[in-house]
Amino acid sequence: MPVALETLPDHRDKVIVVGSSVRKNLDILQPHLQTLLYQELPSRTRLHFCFVDDLTPQQADAKDCLKAFLAQTGGELLRGVPGAVGDFSDAANLPTHAWTDASTRRVGAHKSKILRRALELKADAVFLVDNDLLLDRTTLASLIAADKPIACAVFWTRWTMQTTETAKVYAAPNVWLRSPYQLDGRGMDEATFRAKLIARQLVRVWGQGAASLISRRVLETGIDFSPAPDWPQQGIMGWEDRQYCIKAERAHLGMYADNWPDLMHCYHASTDVPRIPEMLERLGTEHPQSPVLGDMVNVVLTALEPIPTGNNQWAQVAPQYVRGRLGTIAILPKLEDAILGLTRGQEVIVPVHCPIHYPLPYLRGRRRLIRVQLVDCKPMTYPPVLEDDLHISKMGTPTDLTTLTPQQLAAVMPGLALVR
Repeated sequence: MPVALETLPDHRDKVIVVGSSVRKNLDILQPHLQTLLYQELPSRTRLHFCFVDDLTPQQADAKDCLKAFLAQTGGELLRGVPGAVGDFSDAANLPTHAWTDASTRRVGAHKSKILRRALELKADAVFLVDNDLLLDRTTLASLIAADKPIACAVFWTRWTMQTTETAKVYAAPNVWLRSPYQLDGRGMDEATFRAKLIARQLVRVWGQGAASLISRRVLETGIDFSPAPDWPQQGIMGWEDRQYCIKAERAHLGMYADNWPDLMHCYHASTDVPRIPEMLERLGTEHPQSPVLGDMVNVVLTALEPIPTGNNQWAQVAPQYVRGRLGTIAILPKLEDAILGLTRGQEVIVPVHCPIHYPLPYLRGRRRLIRVQLVDCKPMTYPPVLEDDLHISKMGTPTDLTTLTPQQLAAVMPGLALVR
């Protein structure tokens, strides 16, 4: 008797599990959940929320809010590992958060539990996002378009509060080049690394955390947030994100920092929580459907024809991720014209003519086909918190104040010279 084969669907939904270990108070948790709800996603993409309960008995209102959110969205709440009393504090009177080795192990176990649940659900990716972050409405769309094994949305934080009038605390990113938290190395000094992030480039990093989109390919390797073998487990070196990144690096899995989205880290209760209403309005504002000259654009350029690599071999050029201010990006005019005519999420194939002075010799004088995808566009701005550490010229060009000497700072911004 012949066997009838089941008809395969010609399409399916991409499922992304979104979750975190939840410990924040209601005044931070509720707006965080709000920013998850307004995420604009590519077509046929849906979210499945999966949180781990790390709330204390004193946070009953936050737990009620979380349960209501999950009931509304069809998500799930996993049981957390019991924590010792006082093993973590983010009290407003502390200059920075106080973590113990036990608390970082507990959070790591919670994140690993979310990864395992995502595998059970056969999810395409996991978005691990800390619940003290407010997200721009296209954060996930940008991370998905990056199409990397691990892509991390960048946010900027003053990790300690300014406690004196003679020392300036500058914002720093949640990504790094060398463990445990070094912003130089891998062929870059700190100024170069910061400049790439400020320019919103998609940058290869060797450490990241708190807003990470992890692909299914990485999930299937079994890498989790448990302690890495033969690696220090005390202090900042033992934090769960460091342990995860060390194992990802050893497995040669690429990690990338995506500074296109604007995120607000509600880190210091005394200074950051009062800004939440302002940030919700700013980050929740819809982006324009099409760019105009002077807007920032997030574009993926894909060459559709291979180039020779020698020995009669040909290779496809990897997609190019272009971010910048339309009108100042170093691309061929035909591509710039195409970008101006696109709406967000749209793509078009453009024939371009490479001039005889084109940087790649093989392409000089040739006509090539380029697929242009407009991922996103928005008015020219700089990320929250970081923007306070930039001097913006009348033409909109930023100067990173961390790169200036005290004498230069006094000339550029006299009021800040005293707190250098």
